Amino acid sequence: MRKNTPIALLGLMATVGPLVVGAWPAATQAAASAGNLLPNPSFEEDTVGGIRGWNSQAWSGQADARWSVASSGRTGNRAATIRSERGSDAAWTATVTVRPETFYKLSGWIRTQDLRGAVGALLNIQNMQHVRTPAVTGTTDWTQVSTVFRTGTATELEINCLFGGWGASTGQAWYDDVSLEPISIREELTATVTGAADAETTPYSPMIFGGFLEHFGRQIYGGVFEPGSSLADENGLRKDVVKALRELKVPIVRWPGGCYVSGYHWEDGVGKSRTPTDDMAWGVIEPHTFGTDEFVALCRLLGWEPYICNNAGNGTVEEMRAWVEYCNGRDGRFAQRRKDNGHEEPWNVKIWSIGNENWGQHEIGYKPIEQWAPLVLEAAQAMKAADPTIQLTAAALPTREWTLPLLKQAGPYLDYLSIHSYWLGLWQDNQMPDYLTCIMKSEGPEELIANYVQVLRESGYRGRIKIAFDEWNLRGWHHPGFPRKTVQDYNDPEVKRLVAAREKNLIPSQYTMADALFSASFFNACLRHADDVAMANIAPLVNTRGPLYVHRQGIVRRTHFHTMAMYANLLRPRVAETTVAAGPLAHVDRIIPLVDAIATTDGTGSSWAIALVNRHPSQEVACTVTIRDVPLEGLYQTTMLSGDSPDAYNDIEHPNRVAPERTQMTFRQGTGKLPPHSLTILAVPAP
Repeated sequence: MRKNTPIALLGLMATVGPLVVGAWPAATQAAASAGNLLPNPSFEEDTVGGIRGWNSQAWSGQADARWSVASSGRTGNRAATIRSERGSDAAWTATVTVRPETFYKLSGWIRTQDLRGAVGALLNIQNMQHVRTPAVTGTTDWTQVSTVFRTGTATELEINCLFGGWGASTGQAWYDDVSLEPISIREELTATVTGAADAETTPYSPMIFGGFLEHFGRQIYGGVFEPGSSLADENGLRKDVVKALRELKVPIVRWPGGCYVSGYHWEDGVGKSRTPTDDMAWGVIEPHTFGTDEFVALCRLLGWEPYICNNAGNGTVEEMRAWVEYCNGRDGRFAQRRKDNGHEEPWNVKIWSIGNENWGQHEIGYKPIEQWAPLVLEAAQAMKAADPTIQLTAAALPTREWTLPLLKQAGPYLDYLSIHSYWLGLWQDNQMPDYLTCIMKSEGPEELIANYVQVLRESGYRGRIKIAFDEWNLRGWHHPGFPRKTVQDYNDPEVKRLVAAREKNLIPSQYTMADALFSASFFNACLRHADDVAMANIAPLVNTRGPLYVHRQGIVRRTHFHTMAMYANLLRPRVAETTVAAGPLAHVDRIIPLVDAIATTDGTGSSWAIALVNRHPSQEVACTVTIRDVPLEGLYQTTMLSGDSPDAYNDIEHPNRVAPERTQMTFRQGTGKLPPHSLTILAVPAP
C-alpha cells in the first residue's frame, strides 16, 4: 500500500493539523477578491541578501542552515530553498494581516532532496502551530500541500516555509507558489470512494481489533470477574460478559495495565495464598484474586492472545524475566511455581511489553529516555534469555526524540513500539462535549500514525518493527487527583471522593454515535497503514470508557461495541488502495471530510467489503462508489449502524436504541445515499 499517501487516500483531507485538506471539490471553495495575501509568493523578487517580503530565521542549528534562492522553480525562474548538512530547524517567514474568525487556505509546492529528521519540509503558522500542512521528506519532486483553518481572534499571522519542525532536519527543501487565501466554506453533501483497479492489496493484522483490561474501576472486579454473582461461572467469570465479548472476535488483550502495572508485582497474584496490597496508582486496595493464571485462563476461554505488560516502574529486570519463566518455562524455580499452582503445561504467552507510560512523570518509575533506553535493552535481553521466542514491545512516545535513542540501543530486540492516545483528555474534568465537537477529532488517528511512520522510516527499522497502538479511545479515562506514586490513606474522605468520581466514566449518555464513528475512523486509519500498524487495543474493553458496559444485572453494548463487531466480522482480510474525496464538515475552528471510507477484499478480489462513514449529524450524503473502475449498480447487502439522533446512546432501559441493521442499499450509476451519522458496511461481489 505504498501508493496510499494520506492526500491520495483522503482526497479532501491531508493528515497534519486540525484543519487540513488535500483537494476540495470545486464547488466548496471560492477565493475572496483579496486573492493571495502572501508577498512575492513565487519568490521572483529579491532584496539585498534575501527575498522580498520574507525573512530567514532559525530555532536551532542556525550556523549550519543555508537560506538561498534557487535559479529554477516550479514556475517562473526562482524558488526559496533551505539546506542543512548537520541539522537545522529553520524557515523562510512572512507576516500578513488577516481577518478574524475567517477561513483561510494555506497551500504551496515543496520539493526535497535527502531530507531526513524532525518533521520535514512543510508550511505552518508560527503563532498558530496546530495549523500545518503535511510534511514532505526524503527525495521528492514538486508536491502540493495545503491546510484550511479558521483564524479565531488572530489578526496577524506569521507564515513559515518550514525546514525541520519540532526538531532538526538535514538535506535540502525547495518552496514555490505559496498561497494564503480566504475561502468560503459551502456545504456539499457528496463524496466519492474509489477502490483502485489492479492495485496491490495488503493483508492487515486482526490484532488491530484488540482490547485492554486494567485493574481500574470495574473492568476486572465487577466486570469480567465477579465471583459469587448469579451470572458468573464456577471460576468467577461473568457468563454474559464472555458471551458478548465473543461477538467482537477480539484477537488479543493487554493486561494488567496501564498505570496500575508500574506498581504491580506479579507474584502477589499467583498461588493459593494471596494477600491484598496497596494499589498506589489508583488509591485502592488490590485483592489479587485475579492474577496471571486467571487472566490467561480467560484468554484461552475466549480465544484471545494474552499480552502481558511488565512492571518497569518499581519492578526489577529480574522480576520481568521471572514472569516470563513462570508463564513459559518448563524448567526453573518459577516454572516449578506455576506447576505447583496447578498448571503443568506452560501458558506460552507470546507477546510482552516492557513498561507502560514510563516516559511520563505521572507514572510510578518515570524515566527520561537517557535512562529508559538502557533499561529496555537490559530487560529485553533478560526476558528473551528466559524465552527466546517471545515478541517484545516497549513503551514509547510517538516522537523522534524518544524513538530514535530507544531504537538505537534496544531496536534489535524489539518487535513493536507501544504508543497511546486519547483524543478527548478528560482525566480531571469529565466534560461531555456534543457530537460535532467529538466527531471533529476523527482525523487525529490518521495524523498521529502517519507522522510516526515517518519516525520509523528515519530510524531504519520501518518494516521490521511495527506499531502497537495498545491504548486508544476517543475519551480519556476520568480519574481526578490520580494516578499517584505513594500509598494513600484509603479512608481519607478526599481519596474516597476522588475514587467515587470515577463512576462518571459509566454515565451512559456520553457514548453516542460520535464514539461509534470515531472508532470506525480509527480502524480505517490503522487499515490504511496496515504495513506499519500491527496491533491496536481499545482502552479499555469493559466498563470505564469501554464498548461493553457491565452492571450487576447484565450488560449494555455501547455504540462503539457495534462498530468493533462490524469491523471484526464483516471486513475482508486485505486492504485495497482506496481514494476518498468528500465535501467539508465544518464546526467552530475545524474542518474534516464528511465521509471516511476503506475498501477491503479477499485474496482473489472476488468479494469486497466497503466501510463508509457519514459524519454529518443531520444530512444524508450522496456517495459514489467505484470498484475496479466499475460503478456500483443495483441492490447490495448492507449492515448499517445509525441512531435516531447523533446523540443517541444505549443504556439499561434502552439497550438497543443503537444497533446494527441488516438491510439493502440501492446504487444508481454508482451513487447511493448514506444516512446521517452512520456507519455502513457494504458487501460487494466482484465487479
